[in-house]
Amino acid sequence: MRRLALFLVVSFFIAISGCAHFGQKVESPTVRLVNVVPASSTLFEQRVALTLRIVNPNPFALTWTGVRVNARFNDMNLLPAVSSENGRVEALSEAVFKVEASASTLDLLRQIMTFQNGPGKLTYALDGVLYQGGLSSGGIPFLAEGALWDSGTEL
Repeated sequence: MRRLALFLVVSFFIAISGCAHFGQKVESPTVRLVNVVPASSTLFEQRVALTLRIVNPNPFALTWTGVRVNARFNDMNLLPAVSSENGRVEALSEAVFKVEASASTLDLLRQIMTFQNGPGKLTYALDGVLYQGGLSSGGIPFLAEGALWDSGTEL
């Protein structure tokens, strides 16, 4: 009987905490690419660690149980990545999150040749989802873009 009572009390508090943001509109976080660092490589594949800065504009904490992100450079899908690591960004705050991605060596060479023969611009776009676990198993989508290098822009 005591176990049943304990189970019911714990279940109640889990349900209450899971419904804390029920009905509130969740704004998508701002996600920026902070760094790209080589991780490992083989003849046909290059692994890199993407460092993302996640800014939470919501008045409550965002937690996630997994991430999917696709990094495009100069409109070329180059670095798809997934991670099952948990993460958290406090309310009206920001956090840094790392995820490993892989690219084909041939795609990287193609990107380098396009950059050398192109307009001297290196742009990026990130799109992905922060997956939430628990009772709401949906995800929070995000989209970000920017320029890493533009030889036509003065400093």
